[in-house]
Amino acid sequence: MLVEDLTNRQPVLDPVDILFGELTPSCEHRLNRMFGFLKHAVQTTTNQSLLMLTFRFLIRLVVVKKDINENPFVACMMVQSFFEDFMGVISDPVKRNLVGQETVALLGILPHFSTSEPEANPYMQLSVMDPSIELMGIAAVIGQSFRDTSKTFFQQVIALQKDSTWVSWLTKTVTRSARPTLSVDLKDTSLLALCTGLKIGRNFVHAFTHAQSEILVNAPPPTPTPDGDNSSITSEPAIVTPKDTAVVEPSNLFVEFLQYASIVMQHIKDEKPSEHARMSLIILSVITEDHYTTQFMHDFSINYRVQFFRSASRYHPCQILKSAKPEPLACAVLNLISEFIMSHMMLNFPHDLYFRCLLIVYRLMDYQKRTRFRLPYQWRTLWGSLLALLKFLESNESYLMEQMSNFFLLCTQVVNILNIFLIGGDAILSQVGSYDDLCYEIVRNSSMVSSASAMGLRYSSVQSASMQATAKRFLSALTNLRSVVQHFTPKIDAFSLEFQKVTMEREEILNIIRTNYDNLSLKLVDMTECFEKNSNGSKDKPFLTSFVANTILDLRQVYAVSDSVDVFTIGDDSLVQNL
Repeated sequence: MLVEDLTNRQPVLDPVDILFGELTPSCEHRLNRMFGFLKHAVQTTTNQSLLMLTFRFLIRLVVVKKDINENPFVACMMVQSFFEDFMGVISDPVKRNLVGQETVALLGILPHFSTSEPEANPYMQLSVMDPSIELMGIAAVIGQSFRDTSKTFFQQVIALQKDSTWVSWLTKTVTRSARPTLSVDLKDTSLLALCTGLKIGRNFVHAFTHAQSEILVNAPPPTPTPDGDNSSITSEPAIVTPKDTAVVEPSNLFVEFLQYASIVMQHIKDEKPSEHARMSLIILSVITEDHYTTQFMHDFSINYRVQFFRSASRYHPCQILKSAKPEPLACAVLNLISEFIMSHMMLNFPHDLYFRCLLIVYRLMDYQKRTRFRLPYQWRTLWGSLLALLKFLESNESYLMEQMSNFFLLCTQVVNILNIFLIGGDAILSQVGSYDDLCYEIVRNSSMVSSASAMGLRYSSVQSASMQATAKRFLSALTNLRSVVQHFTPKIDAFSLEFQKVTMEREEILNIIRTNYDNLSLKLVDMTECFEKNSNGSKDKPFLTSFVANTILDLRQVYAVSDSVDVFTIGDDSLVQNL
């Protein structure tokens, strides 16, 4: 009976009456009966084709309306809950391999159906689930999805590198052959399910940090740091070669997500990858707000080598970079953010993404300052990107102010992250010479600091009260950077004049800095107002609603659902023949 109902080309229900009319008692009875058959199939069937057919049919029902809150089928799935059935599928390795992606897609969409009370949505039970095999199964499916995209994309990059020799370039120029391009297989449902799980289920954090993708279940464990090696500074990321791609590294969902995020965050010129980049930064904001995850990211005993994508620039072709040695995941997050900051300083400035990046960095620094944790990281990478960003903002102030009303807030956040190191460097920096490097970088950018200070002074006397207030806060935050410049520059100039040196070596300047810290005056800066908390993610709700709608539209294309297509048509003859 079940197979006949699913495969019969004559629908037992009129979709027009269901979607656009009121449900008659007879229609409602048939609808409930149909969902009863579907639940029974999910629970008991051992026929793989029937199970796949059932889930594809469920997805067609869920995406039949572009707005999930107007979908009567979803409303019925609130009454006849499939949640426990989905958990049963996810906990079964065989079924998970068959329909894991479809299950994750449903678990990502259904919690966003609006009900009078959150408890009325049975799929919100994700929020109260303890760490279990089900959550680990969901995380494994999501991680495998990200891994498939990253692996395919990195293979394209390696192929492009092999094809970028000067002989190949000359041949293609003469023959006018088409140049290869990089394409990204975007994972809408996996990203949505991950964000949904992290936002509504705090216990999902455990799965996020521990679950392995299916292919890596038997992979080697993360590399612990030997005793006494905690202070060993990390080296610059190395460029991945074709031989390196064959090496299977230990991984988990967090690692796979970071690698996927590094790809989409370098393709924000297109609308869809830009949405994925913003969603990735929202996820990073959520996990850095969680103390347990932040602690996990800084654990010396849990180290990974994370690959990330570097887009092409005038200085280098597109590359895949990988940590030179296993390191805490906080290092990978800082590498990801630093690369994004350096590669997207353009006139069409994505300021909302930059605010997200700075918030993530601030939360990591705040954790390290509170716990006096010394992360073995190449901090010059982060400092260089922050100072470059401040220089870009100062050089393009008039144009950028037309785009963003909170221009000085962004400038203040950049300066305050540097202030964390200037004021609390003794609690954060793991190497003695790191503080000298920070002062050197600030002195090296002394002209930019002076120009930024002049910019703040100009706007601190304008008529707009809000502009005045933000400009004055920026000037106040900039005090320590100006103090460093004013303290060391005369001493460097005096040394240059005494020994008649027009240009000075870096080591000479560093030596002057090391021996002249006396009387350097710095002041404490209040940063609580600068980095506001996004309580309950209220500012993200419109974007998440839009992302859910776009995910539904993409699934409608994948499953050939449109307003003119009968939703009860199965549409997969190969599966029907195997029943």
